Amino acid sequence: MENAQLASLLNEICTLMELAGEDSFRSGAFARAARTIETLPDSVAGKVEAGSLDSVPGLGKTLKDTVSQLVQTGTCKQLDDLREKTPPGLILMLRIPGVGPKKVRAMHLELAIDTLAKLKDACESGKVAALKGFGDKTQAKILEGLAFVELSSERVRLDQAMAVAEPLVAAVRAMKGVEHAELAGSLRRRRETVKDIDIVATVADTQKATSILEAFTKLKGVERVVGQGDTKASVVARLGEGTRALRINADLRVVSTQAFPYALNYFTGSKEHNVALRQRAQALGFKLNEYGLEGDAGNKRCSDEPALYKALGLDYVQPELRENTGEVQAAIDHKLPELVNIDQVMGVFHNHTVASDGANTLEEMADAARALGYKWLGIGDHSQSLTIANGLSPERVRDQWREIDRLNKKWHDFRILKGSEVDILADGSLDFDDNLLAGFDYVVASVHTHFNQPREEMTARIVKALENPFVTMLGHPTGRLLLRREAYAVDLEAVLQAAKKHDKWVEINANPMRLDLDWVHCRRAREIGVKLVTNPDAHAADELANTIYGVEVARRGWVRPAQLANTLDLNGVLAELETRRKKV
Repeated sequence: MENAQLASLLNEICTLMELAGEDSFRSGAFARAARTIETLPDSVAGKVEAGSLDSVPGLGKTLKDTVSQLVQTGTCKQLDDLREKTPPGLILMLRIPGVGPKKVRAMHLELAIDTLAKLKDACESGKVAALKGFGDKTQAKILEGLAFVELSSERVRLDQAMAVAEPLVAAVRAMKGVEHAELAGSLRRRRETVKDIDIVATVADTQKATSILEAFTKLKGVERVVGQGDTKASVVARLGEGTRALRINADLRVVSTQAFPYALNYFTGSKEHNVALRQRAQALGFKLNEYGLEGDAGNKRCSDEPALYKALGLDYVQPELRENTGEVQAAIDHKLPELVNIDQVMGVFHNHTVASDGANTLEEMADAARALGYKWLGIGDHSQSLTIANGLSPERVRDQWREIDRLNKKWHDFRILKGSEVDILADGSLDFDDNLLAGFDYVVASVHTHFNQPREEMTARIVKALENPFVTMLGHPTGRLLLRREAYAVDLEAVLQAAKKHDKWVEINANPMRLDLDWVHCRRAREIGVKLVTNPDAHAADELANTIYGVEVARRGWVRPAQLANTLDLNGVLAELETRRKKV
């Protein structure tokens, strides 16, 4: 069981306990444990197996027993009991914006509401408004939220959300009276998947906020208005048509020029980062919220976010780092890394052509890479055993080498590198023999089959492949497809240690359906000295641009330019690959 799956189960226990009305301190302990486990680089399942669960901070005896049961069986008695006694409709009600477990529990106890249909009827008849602590305004918001739940899915991929968000932000920026407009929330932090879109805009004249919010609700792509007030509008935005249409909730908040840095910071989050900032402010005698920074001597005026961090005695924390995983202390100590950025990428290795399952020729892929400003491009078509992807036989590989040699004569400042994405077979051997592997400039070794191997076998399989002297890098290390397929069972700590021992690179696959390695393990790789590389796994020329998503994962993992192989220039990458060949 991967850490993310384990954290999800612990969060589920917390939510179900809250719905059952159990003690908030006890339920909160499960949420805190989930947060800790989600950000651990090494496998908790491995610690359970090794009997070293005591090394995970913040786990008492009960939580350790629960974690052990979850890892060993995929469930536990407490979770089974909670699931059995919780009506499924209560879980669906939690997807309504602004409705938490306490409200759901109150409506269930007082009005016997256990489905969305019953909730809608109770709101329309005024029964919800009559409940203590609710009222007409809350009832109206619940009705609006129900409309959103009917239309939207729970989470969407980062690239899908950006496709909706970017036109919305551009349209808001173009509105008369808007000074600034920026994405906030998990999109700004570049989480792999998101639940909604947050936009913060500023106006010099707050009297114009209403007209801007009204204009927002009428933008192209807005399918339904969920709510609109004096400072905020919520809509359901749509991308595409028919059954494949993507729908996601989008909020616009309009604030004054003076409040903009504080609002942008607050609504960017994460919640845990915000708590850490407020604690820092309190320690310095200030009070920080989304409206300003207040102290005994009056308000502290900050013109932008960097000024806000400076006022708190901190170096500026990039949005991608704001997950409360040590960034605040590092900002105090002036130890934040200089993060890699997309402009520093000189080339990418793992890409496909029509020779296997790609859509474009070698020359077309090269032209697209040159248009992006790259100085080199690696081709990594599939190896022979992956017949479903038209994997190349040794004879076809040599034909491709000759074509690459011919094309490389055209340029003096650009090079196509000869590579292959070679399958790691079930026993850890590679799909090509060493004689052929020796002819490549580099080799990407990847798992494409036998995903259901036990954790120990999968780990041993990948480690064996990394021992091969001709392997340069490990491709998409866990095989996950976001929101579609879980990662296969593998001890990533053991894999990263093997990569370190054998001097192999580990890929951040930038295909937005993968983003694999994830940011937590990127940070772990960086800490132990494993060099990373991001590749778009492009199967068409336009997919080379997906490299940005891999760079964003690297930034979330605290990766510096020198720690990402893509920052090597043409001479640097040729020298590096030549050095590796000489070591064989």
